[in-house]
Amino acid sequence: MTDDRSLDELPDQVFVALGRRGMEGILLKECAYCDGIELSLTDVNTDPPEIAGKGVEEVIADWNVKCDKCNRAFTIRCKVRYHDNEKMDTMVNIIEDTGKDLGWLGSY
Repeated sequence: MTDDRSLDELPDQVFVALGRRGMEGILLKECAYCDGIELSLTDVNTDPPEIAGKGVEEVIADWNVKCDKCNRAFTIRCKVRYHDNEKMDTMVNIIEDTGKDLGWLGSY
């Protein structure tokens, strides 16, 4: 599946609201364990694979990556919300290799 998919499809950073002080950009393509930015895509899983196009729908895409520096794997989970086939937003969580959700990283 990674033959036609690339980490280039993801933005370089996600944004976190700082209340009245605006938004802060956080690097998305950075290792969850070390400061490495050399990530390799191992697999992409999407559930459901397609949207029906009616009402509000959520598609979860798990981008399984491996850090080339520390050799550990983790998942970049993107929850994409659509309304009548129009993308509304994407919320990003980081999932450890043990399956533990490290929480919301930001949105794009």
